[in-house]
Amino acid sequence: MSTDSTPDRPTPGASTRTITTLAQVFTPHDNVVYTANDFRQTLRIVFAGMIALSVSSFYNTQYGVFFVVYPLMLLSLVPVFNRQVATQFICSAAINCVEMVLIVGFLSQWPVIMTLVVFALYVMRFRFMSQGPLFLFGSMGVVCQSTMLNFMSYPGNDWHTLLFSNIEASVMAVCLSALMNYLLPDVEPRVRPPAIQKDAARVRHESLLSGTVATLVFVVFQVCNLSDSLSALMAAILTLFPMHYRGAVLSSLWRVVGVTIGCLYILVVQMLLYNHSSHMLLMMPLIGLGLGFGARLHVMEKVGAGVGFASVTTIGIMFGQNLHPEQDLVFSDLYRIVSVSASLLLTLTMVFLMHIILNRFAATRYIVGGPG
Repeated sequence: MSTDSTPDRPTPGASTRTITTLAQVFTPHDNVVYTANDFRQTLRIVFAGMIALSVSSFYNTQYGVFFVVYPLMLLSLVPVFNRQVATQFICSAAINCVEMVLIVGFLSQWPVIMTLVVFALYVMRFRFMSQGPLFLFGSMGVVCQSTMLNFMSYPGNDWHTLLFSNIEASVMAVCLSALMNYLLPDVEPRVRPPAIQKDAARVRHESLLSGTVATLVFVVFQVCNLSDSLSALMAAILTLFPMHYRGAVLSSLWRVVGVTIGCLYILVVQMLLYNHSSHMLLMMPLIGLGLGFGARLHVMEKVGAGVGFASVTTIGIMFGQNLHPEQDLVFSDLYRIVSVSASLLLTLTMVFLMHIILNRFAATRYIVGGPG
């Protein structure tokens, strides 16, 4: 896939570069590379997010988080648009819907078998991500599978609405991406990143580690009945995208900082508008400003799912899920910060343990600092 987005793993100085970039967003700077392509991508993310949120709010969609987050994820992580991107994105959503109906509909009465099937699907999708060409197909499959399992596993949720919302949101994300790339095309062609060479042991390590931890996260959320903690679930899943321990640690730090920035901005918006937060004409410019800051930071970092990406998705999830007159975003903010921090700590612990176990065997050993 032709993209200059997420690198396979952060470089040793990635965390320092992220902190430096974050500081430079607030100060004048001449030495930061912010190209015309970066500016166009920033605008695409902002306008797509605002359009998606407007559509979701106008039609009062039950699962508005799909309609808002999918376009933001697609335009943030994949800075180009072509037929391959559209095909992988929509096919992933369609196949996932069929899988979830079969798994939850027929296997929910046998929890052990259901968990084993979920584990197999996670491992398969993370293997696609590790190998590269089908990264988007695998990553969106992981996000869809985690979100839909969380919604469908609890009584009271309308499956038909959920399934159709997922498909509609995926189609809308692709359409918005095509529209934004048509109206705001890149100024110059993007250079395809060099392919990263991985041996079979590393691919097995990454797919088994990420698939196992994702399955354990699913089990914890089911046993503890955490049906209202979608933000914490997504934080745990997105942390696994580097697919190895060192990358997960950096991803967690970035996620906490990005979530905190996004939540603090939402608190400021809530205090400014107070009880007028249901008026979209007042909210939308402020939402666009927040998305613009997060998107600009994201394209400046150039580390994939970093602080800026976490900030953008936080704003999208919070407003997409909680933007209703009766909702209190202040409580949602505080709950999100605490739940995300706890979720990331638990996820990192499981990643560390799985890393140690898998590295005991030559067939699944991942050597830190090895090739790629």
